Amino acid sequence: MSYRDQPHWSDSIAKWLGKRLFAALALSIGSFSALATDICGPASLTKGTIKGISPEGDLTLEDGAILRLAGLQLPSGIDMTPLRTGHTIAFGLLSDTPDRWSRYPAVVFHLPTQAPPIWVQQRFVEDGKALIRPEAQLGACWALLKAAEAIARRPQPSIVQGGRFARIEGRVGRVGEGRSVWFVNVFDPTGQRVTGVVQKRHLRRMADGGVDVNALQGQIIRLRGVRSIRNTGVIQVTLADQIEIVR
Repeated sequence: MSYRDQPHWSDSIAKWLGKRLFAALALSIGSFSALATDICGPASLTKGTIKGISPEGDLTLEDGAILRLAGLQLPSGIDMTPLRTGHTIAFGLLSDTPDRWSRYPAVVFHLPTQAPPIWVQQRFVEDGKALIRPEAQLGACWALLKAAEAIARRPQPSIVQGGRFARIEGRVGRVGEGRSVWFVNVFDPTGQRVTGVVQKRHLRRMADGGVDVNALQGQIIRLRGVRSIRNTGVIQVTLADQIEIVR
């Protein structure tokens, strides 16, 4: 089966997310991985063998395909345990179109010989190796990655950076409207300000994802995204998953 013909796992999990999500969030660490494997679609995954692993954590398979671990921001030189060259994995693609580096975004499971499957993204987040990063098509797996982040073994400070990608947690001091954008000013506990910029053309998408930008003032949120090259205090917000209301 070609990558283009592979069933789209996110379509099937989205249909029954409501039935399983609450249970997933309530699970212990020990059983969390098994349910994640179920929710992320083992029936529609494809098997492959790892031929090589780049310093950035991309996986090259024996058939030449290159996989990027979807939903994660990985540091260069990351310890990729439990993955190794020669290991068998199962993966589901978020897109059948590669990025400009010829990588396919994928949800990846390690398949040990005599042990249950390991959801690689969940393991890396729980071990504190990687940040979670919103992207389109993650479906139910995004909620599970946030649950993994909540039980991560490494302390979670208010500001975490991976290159230009950052996760900021703080109170929204002001929401302002410009000609074509909305500005969401977030202040972390040290007083540092980061501004989330939402283009008005994305407001419907944000609302469909459960985020009312105009109602964020005074709320404590987590803002995730890539800092601007010109202004590191600015993050462009295009997905509702980039804004999480903490309280």
